[in-house]
Amino acid sequence: MKHIVELNVENYKRIRVVAIHPSGRVVMLTGKNGQGKTSVLDALWFALKGQKALPANKGSIVRDGAERMKVRLNLGDCIVTRSLGREGNPPTLKLEMVNGKRAATPQDFLDDLFTSLTFDPLAFIHMDAKEQVAELRKTAKIDLDFDAVAAANKEDYDARRRVKLEADEVEAQMKGLHVLQGLPKEKLDEAAILGKLEQAGEANRKAQEIFQARQELGAKAARLGVDKVRKLDEIETQTKAIAMIEEQLKAARKKLDALTKEYEGLEEQRKQAEAAFQAAPAGEPVDVAALTAELQSVQRTNRAIDVRAQYDQLQKKLDAKQRQAEDLTRQMEAREEKKRTAVGKARIPVEGLTFDETEVKYNGRALGNLGEGEQIRISTLIAMAGNPKLRVICIRHGEALDEDGLKVIASLAEQHDYQVWMARVDSSGKVGLVLEDGMIVARNEAEVSA
Repeated sequence: MKHIVELNVENYKRIRVVAIHPSGRVVMLTGKNGQGKTSVLDALWFALKGQKALPANKGSIVRDGAERMKVRLNLGDCIVTRSLGREGNPPTLKLEMVNGKRAATPQDFLDDLFTSLTFDPLAFIHMDAKEQVAELRKTAKIDLDFDAVAAANKEDYDARRRVKLEADEVEAQMKGLHVLQGLPKEKLDEAAILGKLEQAGEANRKAQEIFQARQELGAKAARLGVDKVRKLDEIETQTKAIAMIEEQLKAARKKLDALTKEYEGLEEQRKQAEAAFQAAPAGEPVDVAALTAELQSVQRTNRAIDVRAQYDQLQKKLDAKQRQAEDLTRQMEAREEKKRTAVGKARIPVEGLTFDETEVKYNGRALGNLGEGEQIRISTLIAMAGNPKLRVICIRHGEALDEDGLKVIASLAEQHDYQVWMARVDSSGKVGLVLEDGMIVARNEAEVSA
């Protein structure tokens, strides 16, 4: 377990020359804004991380007017020295081991010392809930993309909601159908009955024609009978006329002969009409009432079978929708289980601390709902857990802490054997290591009491 024994910084950002030999758990860097307080913390980070800690414009970390910057960090059993010229060449790294042993390359050795030196407890407190989750995931080394899991679950949840709405609609359609029991499996043959009805209609049409013809024959025979009687009357009249008018006898006889012949022809026609009338079929109509009733019954049955078929089809559709919804639910549950497994395997730094994709919780309560002192305590413990070897925590804006908050951090540092390096805006000149224009102008060594 390492602490910082000494830090020397020259020409780094706003720093001119700074030498710090920590004497207590809390190293308080104070002064007005822009005097180099946070530059000291950045130099500490640069000493350990090197080029990865540099901004895109590397020349900007060399103080204006200087040609080269240098940071020397004494960790007790090793000394790290980095330097960089204004020309922007890659920084140099020198690692001196007190016991003469060193693992792998110098940077590999340094990387093994710490995990999250940049984890700032106060910055963590002021993050929103999702930012806190992301930061804690990095500290707990969880590679699972919670946002991707949440997005996939939301997509499946929306899909399942749509499927369930569709299933509800299908079920509503099914409820609107009245399905009769005891129906035949197949639809009945309406066409056969319709054919019979057509045949019956044709037979009735022919019977009607025969009946009409028979009526016409009967009427004709009746007319011929009347004509015969009329002719007989005329014969009698003419016979009397012959007796009375002798002179017209010859003509009357001729007329008599003609009438007689006409009478005889009419009599023959009458006989023929009478015979045709007697020979004509009766033309009895077919009773279609039974067939019509049978057709209506078949149609009702077939409509009921159609309703049953529609119901069965809707039932299949409903079953498919329900299976689809169940599949989506299983997918979401599988992702949640994967997430729970990932969180379960994670190295959660504080007992009672949990998180999901939306927020960090402590003993079941959202971190943001806890008191400030409790939040400071928990976030400090997270920072400590992130650096078990190099026991150093950096806080960039310590002025956000009141006296109680400072005491919480000091107590934890003492309890867990950590150093806390803190930059704090203070213009009194009576607190901690006072920086002015990149140099320490006052050293107030009194520690923050726990």
